[in-house]
Amino acid sequence: MSSAKPDKNRIEQAKRDGHLTVPLMISVQPGRDEEVEQALTRLGATVESRDPRIGYLRAEMPVDKVEDAYLITGVSKVDLDEPLGNKLPEP
Repeated sequence: MSSAKPDKNRIEQAKRDGHLTVPLMISVQPGRDEEVEQALTRLGATVESRDPRIGYLRAEMPVDKVEDAYLITGVSKVDLDEPLGNKLPEP
């Protein structure tokens, strides 16, 4: 059984690196996308896109609220959307 929780080590690393927010991909149960989006917004997230056809939301989430995201009713899974700290190489 897979856990709905995001990778705690990556969240801790984001905090250490000084990130205030992290991008999340959130899998949502069918028909609950609006409810989940409202709950995310209350937690301080900015929902950047959603696709109810496949049940996904992409949100920029305050790093200290990520753990709350997977407690929202209707959320199936929470993943960090992309590796953090990707910076363009210095010339």
